[in-house]
Amino acid sequence: MDGFLMERASRGQRTFAGCLAMAILAALILAAPQATAVLPAVAPFLPMCGLTVFTTATIASFLLAAQFQVSRLPVFGLLAGAYAFTALTVAMQLLTFPGLFTPQGLFGAFPTTSGWIWVIWHAGFPTLVLAAMISRRHFTPQSVTQLPPTGRALWVFVGLPLVVGVLLCMTVLALKLPPALSPATAPGDFSARGAGVVLLVVNLVALGAVLAIGRLRTVLDLWMALAVLACATDTVLSLMSTVRFSLGWYLARLFSMSAPGLLVCVLVWEVTRLYRELTRAHLRLIEYSNRDALTGIFNRRYFNDRFPRDFEQARRSGQPLSLLMVDVDHFKRYNDAYGHPVGDECLEHVALAIMRATHRPADIVARYGGEEFVIVLPETDANGAYFVATRVTESVRALARPGPGPQGVVTVSVGCATHVPRQADPSDTPERLIAFADEALYAAMRLGRDRVHVADGIPPESDGEGGASAGVPRADLSA
Repeated sequence: MDGFLMERASRGQRTFAGCLAMAILAALILAAPQATAVLPAVAPFLPMCGLTVFTTATIASFLLAAQFQVSRLPVFGLLAGAYAFTALTVAMQLLTFPGLFTPQGLFGAFPTTSGWIWVIWHAGFPTLVLAAMISRRHFTPQSVTQLPPTGRALWVFVGLPLVVGVLLCMTVLALKLPPALSPATAPGDFSARGAGVVLLVVNLVALGAVLAIGRLRTVLDLWMALAVLACATDTVLSLMSTVRFSLGWYLARLFSMSAPGLLVCVLVWEVTRLYRELTRAHLRLIEYSNRDALTGIFNRRYFNDRFPRDFEQARRSGQPLSLLMVDVDHFKRYNDAYGHPVGDECLEHVALAIMRATHRPADIVARYGGEEFVIVLPETDANGAYFVATRVTESVRALARPGPGPQGVVTVSVGCATHVPRQADPSDTPERLIAFADEALYAAMRLGRDRVHVADGIPPESDGEGGASAGVPRADLSA
C-alpha cells in the first residue's frame, strides 16, 4: 500500500501546484530589488516563525514515518528524517539566537552561532531530500523486503539525521566562527560567500532531482518540489538581505514556514480523507450486515434489533403499532416444481412487490426467514394495517408469476396484529405482538391462503387460553 502521496497527480492538483510555484517565483522576483528595504520591527515574528517551523516539521516527520511503516518505501523514511532534522536545527537556532532568550544565546553560544545553524538547516534539508529522491530509483515496492525490520529501519532513517544534526550543532557551538551570512569585509574573507554558494547549489540540485526523478508524476513529487522551491527561495532571500526586519528577511521566514507547512497540509488532508472513507466503509459494512443477501431488504437481525425500539417508542407515545407477517403460499411446492434458483428469483420479486406496497420512511420491511417476511408499521391502527396488507397481496398477485396454488400464480398470506403497548407493564413485550401476528398469519393460511387476517385486540395476558392459540406447527401448512 503506497498511500495517497504515491498516487498519480490529477490535472487539478498539477494546476494548483503550478499556481503556487508561480506565486513563489513571482514573490521572489518582485521582492528581490527591495530585499534590503527595512520594515517596521516585529520582535515576536522570529520566535513565532521558528515555533511554526518546529511544529509543522515535527508533524510532517511523524506522518511521513507513519507512511513508511505502512508502505516500507525508503523515500518516506528519508523524508521523515529530513523534517526531523529541520525541527532539530530550527529549535537549536532559536535557542542560540542572540537576544531571544539571553543576550548571547543559550548553551554559551557565540553571536555567529545561530547563523551557522541556519546554514546547517538550509543545507541539510535539501541534502536529505536529494537522498530520498535517489532512493526512489533503487527501491521499488517489490524490493522493500530487502530492508531491515520497519522499526530498525525507521531508527536509521530518522535517528541518523538527528544524530548528525546534533553533532553539527555541537561543533558550531564549540567553535567561534565568522559570520555566515554577512558579506566579506576583509580581503581574503570568502567564508560567507562560500557558504552562500554551497547553499544555493545544494538547494538547486535537490530541486532538479525532484523534477528529474519524480517528473511531477505523483502527489509526493508535486509537493516536495514546492517544499524545496520554498526552501531555495528562503535561502536566496536570506542571502540577499542579511539585515533583520527587512523585506527580504520577512519573506524568507514566511517561505521557511511554508516548506514543511505545505506537506503537512497535504498529509492532514489525506488523513481527513482516509477517515472519511473509513467512516463510509464502516457505514456500508453496517448496512450490508443489516441487509438480506438475496432480496436486499432488511434481514432478521435488523428486525430483532429495531422492533423492540419501535415497541418502546409506541409505549412512550401511546400510539398504535402494527405488525404484518407475510408468507409466500405453497412455496415448498414452488421450489419442488421450478427449482431453487427460480425460487430465489421469486423471493426477490416478492420482496420488491412488498416494498412497493409500503411508502412511509418509518415502515420497515424485513425478511423474517425462508419465505416469510415481516412489515412493521409505526403509528398505524388496525384499519391502516389491513389497508397495507391488502395492498401487499394485490401487489404480489400482480406479479403474475406462475405458481402451484389454486390461483395459478404466486400469492401470499398476511397476518396483521395491532397493539398499543401499556405503560409500566413488564408482561407487555414485543414478543407477544410477534406471536399474535404469527397466529393471525396461521389463521389466514388455515382459512385458504391468499388472504389477509386481522387479529383481534391483544388480551391483557397470553396464557394459552385467552390469548394467542397454540396453533398447528408451520410445517403442516407450508406444503
